[in-house]
Amino acid sequence: MFDFDEIVVHLGAFDWVIVVVYIATMLYIGFYFQKRSKGFDDYFMAGRGLTAPLLVGTLVSTFYGLDTLFGTSEVGYYEGISAFFAYSLPYTATYVAMAFLAPQFKGRFPENSTMQDIAFKKYGTPAGVVTSIASFVYSTNTMEMMGIGFLLHLVLGMPFWMGVLIGAIVVLVYTLTGGLWAVTITDFVQFFVMLFTVGLALIIAWYELGGYDRVWDGLKAFAGEDPGYYFSPGAGYLTPWTLVAYSVTALAVFCDPAFFQRMFASAGPNEIKKAFAAGVPMWLSFDWAVTFLGMAGAAAIGLGIIPEVEPNEALFAIQGEYLPAGLMGLAFVGALAAAMSTSDSYFLASGGVIGYDLYKVVRPQSTDSQRVRMTKIGILISAVLSISLAFVFERIMTVWVFQATVIVCTALVPVYMGTFAKRRPKKIAGTVTTAAGLILSLGYYLAVQLLGHWDSDMEVQVLELDLPGLGSVSLWMEYGILIITPIVLVIFLIANALGKEVHTEEAEEVAS
Repeated sequence: MFDFDEIVVHLGAFDWVIVVVYIATMLYIGFYFQKRSKGFDDYFMAGRGLTAPLLVGTLVSTFYGLDTLFGTSEVGYYEGISAFFAYSLPYTATYVAMAFLAPQFKGRFPENSTMQDIAFKKYGTPAGVVTSIASFVYSTNTMEMMGIGFLLHLVLGMPFWMGVLIGAIVVLVYTLTGGLWAVTITDFVQFFVMLFTVGLALIIAWYELGGYDRVWDGLKAFAGEDPGYYFSPGAGYLTPWTLVAYSVTALAVFCDPAFFQRMFASAGPNEIKKAFAAGVPMWLSFDWAVTFLGMAGAAAIGLGIIPEVEPNEALFAIQGEYLPAGLMGLAFVGALAAAMSTSDSYFLASGGVIGYDLYKVVRPQSTDSQRVRMTKIGILISAVLSISLAFVFERIMTVWVFQATVIVCTALVPVYMGTFAKRRPKKIAGTVTTAAGLILSLGYYLAVQLLGHWDSDMEVQVLELDLPGLGSVSLWMEYGILIITPIVLVIFLIANALGKEVHTEEAEEVAS
């Protein structure tokens, strides 16, 4: 799973003061907003009053977790700026697209609370329930739980399982108590900590290494060859199909439950537009900074400044070498912020699936207090599942590809056709499509995971098949979205063409 041989950095007394103050602040915010919460709309939707500054903070911090911090820096460590072009650029493109789509969703469904509401309203209970199941699977926090366990080991040397439990407890406390207001305000604080620490670390490290020329020398010594490929977008290995395979999971942004929750909790479409206008440049800046920190780590090893470490440890090793007391503690807090700002958002989103989306099917006349209580129960269920799966999966990227495949194949087509099609789709189209998407995505994952093998060169799970007329075909885990989504679209179009017309009010009554 991870290499746990040694502690990479050590924190001093002043660093620990910063860490303690940070955690105490997060917990205080949770308890503070618990007193202000006056019902389900306050707890789950922040009173539908999120303004542009708050949206920027919560969106940027939510969608930059430890997978970006460690994953992108690791690719930068090995391959240079292609880390941005292979991983970050596709996500930035989806954020730009959502800058135009998100206000449309808010304008068309001003009373919605979740993406799943669209499926309930447009297609009825079966489609809404299946979409909710896919959203719950997607919103489990296994990736971040694994990342926190890994992070606490790097700094404290504590066992992986202990780091997972400690991280989960802290995030759960302020999420359970304060709801979306607490999540948004803590994300806002974490947003500044994340960007400040990563940017400052890059400036200091690049200066202390001696600038571009010395970094070049270090990369040359590290790679044992001309390091020019570190500054090439393709890095010598990014074929078009490889780029497609790495980027398809970015489609998950289009149907991300936490994203939709923020959209519907906003004060209006204009606030969303302002938030994206400010947020996209910040996403880009964070990606580039993390990429160059990975390169700086490789250069520092080549120059003999730091010992050789695991690729996903290089970012912390370079920070530990150059950041003084206090700033190193802040850097550690920044990494914690990256994990916690993502974890709290998805704990709340998954809790809403149980306490809002599914509970309204079982008890449509439920009270505010009942929905809040069930949402908190849902958060706890999600936490137990996330922690359990953290000890089952061996690689963070395996978790991410699985979750992205499930949500895209199940929700993307019916949600967007239900929202933007000129004529309202038929109920059967959404019912059949969501069911097919969930079944096919789960089946594809199980087939590739159980029957395939791990390709250590490309770092992907691959299933080799011999097909008549085509010969040997290699199916990457990432190809699931590319293969299944068009199939789901065809199923939707056929079902919509052949299905019988239904009264639209029927579906809307279920969701009300």
